[in-house]
Amino acid sequence: MARTQKQSGGRSWIFWGAGLLIAVVVVVVGLLTIPTGSDDEPDEEPAAQNTDSPAPEPVEPDDEEPAGEVSQCEDMEADSAFPTEAPEFEWEDFDGVEEFALPVSEEHGPAVQEDGFWRCFSQTPAGAAFAAPHLYASLTLGGHLDAAIDSPGARAAMPDDLQQSRENVAALIRGFRIVDSSDEEATVEMWGAAPDGSADLVFVFDLVWDEEANDWRLDLAGGEPSVEVIENTSDYTEWR
Repeated sequence: MARTQKQSGGRSWIFWGAGLLIAVVVVVVGLLTIPTGSDDEPDEEPAAQNTDSPAPEPVEPDDEEPAGEVSQCEDMEADSAFPTEAPEFEWEDFDGVEEFALPVSEEHGPAVQEDGFWRCFSQTPAGAAFAAPHLYASLTLGGHLDAAIDSPGARAAMPDDLQQSRENVAALIRGFRIVDSSDEEATVEMWGAAPDGSADLVFVFDLVWDEEANDWRLDLAGGEPSVEVIENTSDYTEWR
């Protein structure tokens, strides 16, 4: 009987030992499977990439005038007295127009001759005398409206057919007479001759000083220059 009890106790120990071992294993597994505090933290965001583009290179200002704009003329030092004779000059053909030459002066202008627009004259009576035929040629033979203050009269003076206008010049330059002149405005009569020499003509030009351009401009607000045939040319200073 005692032996039976001994065997029974051994099996009980084995049973409880096995149960204890299973409990320990369960506890250990449970501990291993419990989420740690670090797992609850959100994943670290990736470092932000620098998407800023490199600063653009500074652009150097363009010294050239935009297309269609006329640069301001430089000041010209010149004799401001009313001329009693033609200032020193040379004849130069205007922008390729055949048999049509204009007087050009180093002192009074035109200082700029480009693309059929001859400009930049001295702010003097003699400068106005040089400016009148050059600006009218720039308007009617060169097709440059900037040669005059913008007005209906200036636009009406623009030729419909520039090539035809260049092939049919109305007069050849002979001389001038300054009717009136100040720093702001001038009236100049231009003496011209018909191309066939059959008549002497006078064109009357009104000019104003354009502060923005720093130059003379035709004033055709009252219409195109008046033209008349004259017999006596003694009142005019001849270009010679």
